[in-house]
Amino acid sequence: MKRINFFFLSACVFLFVGCQSTTKKQTAKRIPVIYSTDLYHPPQDPDDHYDLAILSCLEELELKALIFDVATTTRKTEEAGTVALNQMAKITGKSLPPWKIGLVNPLRSPDDQAFDQPTEFQGGVELILSTLEQAEEHVVMFLVGSCRDFVVAYNRNPDLLRKKVRAIYVNAGNGPDGRQTEWNVRLDPQAYVGLMKSGLPIYWCPCFINEYRLCTPDDIAAGKAFCTYFIVPNQAELLAQSRPIVKNYFSYALNRLQEDPIAFLDKEPQPLPEKSRNMWCTGPFLHAAGRQIYHTADGRWTARTPGKDKKDAAIDVFRFDPIRIKSITIEEDGKRVPDFQLVGPTEPGSPVHVFRYTHTNFNEIMGSVLGGLLETL
Repeated sequence: MKRINFFFLSACVFLFVGCQSTTKKQTAKRIPVIYSTDLYHPPQDPDDHYDLAILSCLEELELKALIFDVATTTRKTEEAGTVALNQMAKITGKSLPPWKIGLVNPLRSPDDQAFDQPTEFQGGVELILSTLEQAEEHVVMFLVGSCRDFVVAYNRNPDLLRKKVRAIYVNAGNGPDGRQTEWNVRLDPQAYVGLMKSGLPIYWCPCFINEYRLCTPDDIAAGKAFCTYFIVPNQAELLAQSRPIVKNYFSYALNRLQEDPIAFLDKEPQPLPEKSRNMWCTGPFLHAAGRQIYHTADGRWTARTPGKDKKDAAIDVFRFDPIRIKSITIEEDGKRVPDFQLVGPTEPGSPVHVFRYTHTNFNEIMGSVLGGLLETL
């Protein structure tokens, strides 16, 4: 009788532990993301379509809200990229996240609350604040475009953002060694400065190193490769192993098509341009998801969660360094506009960290990683 009880008890313990393990796997919490993007259709720059695809590939991240940044004056607000968003929902089988159009006018100062802007463009800021209020976990905010809606959300409720924001990835700027003349910055300089000096945990992802070029080995050796920019030499080759539906998602955007976007996804794979493509955001997305980069046995590069295979070690490809900056005012076209300059290259405890790549093969590695990610979509 005692033996029966022992085995019965052992079986119960085994089942209990197994159930707990399964429950942990099923309830693993994903990182909530608020994403602000200047995604349009037809595309202004199809790198935004790649960004949406990467975000959809990373199972660690959960898109809770999307803001269509309409800071550029060259596009109509009705061209905001709902087409790509609906296509991605079909590809992934996931429901659409809540989305809104952002503020339309430049801010008048870094602390502008923008209550005077038209009602129809207030939805972005309101969605940011309501998403943060409802969030049970700390939220990652990721912007590609102007900083307008994020900084206005902070200006209206700074305590909420201090309490709920885990990190803000700012994909804009030229890096800390010169004037901030890059496109996303110039869309709204007041907003850019306001966010950068907010004291929030900023992960600054400069687009270029003072000019439109890749960083050199000398930049890397000097510790000044402050940009996320890389080039994919051939998009058709990049997507060669992706699913037909994914190829058609990119074909629709890259060829600037206007036919039914959902029906197009189910067609036979359509031709993709054999052209290069400028890219920026892959590294920051990986960092937000907690992934690291590994060199595989077949010579490729992959990004995965650390610890799954202890036989190999992650490759140091890029990092975020703490820095200290201060706001300045400059003359531009006869007007005084805000800017900032680097004060100290490293400062432990600083709320601002800047992206710096550290591997001389950064361009090749990031292209390989991107291709591998898109194969999983």
